[in-house]
Amino acid sequence: MSNRNLAGLLAVAAVWTASSAAAYAQETIRIGAPLALSGKFVSYGAAAKRGIEMAVDVYGGTIKGKKIDVLVRDTQSDAQAAVNSFTQLLSDEKLNYLIGPVATPMAMAGLPAWLRTKALWVVPGATTPLLEEKVGKEPMLFHTFPYAYHYHASLAKTLREKLGSGKKIAIIYSDDAYGREHLPYAQKYFAAAGFKIIAEELVRAGATDLNPVFAKIRRAKPDVLLGLVQTTDGITLTKQAYVQRLGVPYLIGTAYPQLKQWQDATGDAQEGWVGVTTYIPGVKVKADPKYPKLFPDSEKWVADFKKRYNREPEFIDVGAYVSTCMLLIAIENAGGVDDKEKVAAELKKLDVRTMIGRGHFGPTESGTLNQAFADVVVHQRVKNADAILFPEDFATTKVLEKATYAK
Repeated sequence: MSNRNLAGLLAVAAVWTASSAAAYAQETIRIGAPLALSGKFVSYGAAAKRGIEMAVDVYGGTIKGKKIDVLVRDTQSDAQAAVNSFTQLLSDEKLNYLIGPVATPMAMAGLPAWLRTKALWVVPGATTPLLEEKVGKEPMLFHTFPYAYHYHASLAKTLREKLGSGKKIAIIYSDDAYGREHLPYAQKYFAAAGFKIIAEELVRAGATDLNPVFAKIRRAKPDVLLGLVQTTDGITLTKQAYVQRLGVPYLIGTAYPQLKQWQDATGDAQEGWVGVTTYIPGVKVKADPKYPKLFPDSEKWVADFKKRYNREPEFIDVGAYVSTCMLLIAIENAGGVDDKEKVAAELKKLDVRTMIGRGHFGPTESGTLNQAFADVVVHQRVKNADAILFPEDFATTKVLEKATYAK
């Protein structure tokens, strides 16, 4: 075969491939999902993948006769790999819809690539207000997970309702990004709720001996101890406070009291600790009247999830499922067209009852245009189970218990 004939065949093949790809794109609803399926954030990515897959399956796999095609890319829990994933999905595949990632570092790493195309981006994670600061006012950003300050707004409101104003609070915070980011929000919301912050103690991340800090806290005699640390340090804090019989009546964490890793490691020491999350087992929600298939009563949804995956759902499973369903509803309501502007308009109109609360987008006090699920669940570990204190619709108890060794 001559070079000229070969070149001609290759040209025809290229045109055929391009036209076939274009036809396929028109016959499908394509959604990108950059998720950490390996590396240190794999538990987040794996849970999000389960939630997305279940949502597509329950939805029926099609919209207006078009197959729903989720293009999953592994960010590998690595910043450069996240950049590559975003670039491939948005610039190479030219997708108009994106859901994920969950871990804050991965979302922030992909941000510059997203800004080049500004696809409709549903973010079921990324708690850092830095995301809000940089792109919160972008109309194509739909954030479906609380920011860090929402944790403290809900905690402070709940403790104020249970304890009244004027109580003294001591804060332990780690010298990493987590502790330093959360501290200003704790200061702001607890002070606004009428608490008196009498101690702020910095501890090194990974510290193994908290006795010097505990000695200072004992002298201050607070009513409440707030631990702004991540899970491993939360385990150390919990166990040592128990062994030392710290004597503070009310013990407050952030996300770690919900985690099995923390619960398994702390044993009896977990009794009385308060935490925050977007979803906790035992939450009872009735089915949404308009979309009962997608958002059934919470007990049925959990049973369906356990049958499918042979495990209890985690908060990220539920959040990714709900976020995906909302996006799919909006795409269908927009006519199943690949038009991010029309879909964004429909997404803003949605108001549904879900397993993690009211699914409706609105502005935050700090500038995000489209935020859903800002009210986090406040729960307390009581007899190795979770008693739900807030929101009122989810509450299973009205009583905030004192720590066992402070009664």
